[in-house]
Amino acid sequence: MKFTNTDISIMKTGLQLLDLVDRQILIFRFWENMSIEEIAQVLEMKWIEVDVAIKRSQEELRRFCLRHPGFSLTLCPMLAA
Repeated sequence: MKFTNTDISIMKTGLQLLDLVDRQILIFRFWENMSIEEIAQVLEMKWIEVDVAIKRSQEELRRFCLRHPGFSLTLCPMLAA
């Protein structure tokens, strides 16, 4: 299965609702495949702050996406629990 245009639109909207740092962290982690330590260094944060931000942002994005009928979490490993 592949993402539909609707899935992509829902994800983009959800990402834009996150604050800038949380959005950057998710993009670095899941699109750029950066480690937590690398992200912490780039953003001048502690690694634990990055780890907590990833978990919090994933949950916020998951909740947003699940409010939209037809969105499938199985298509998006980033949102897996």
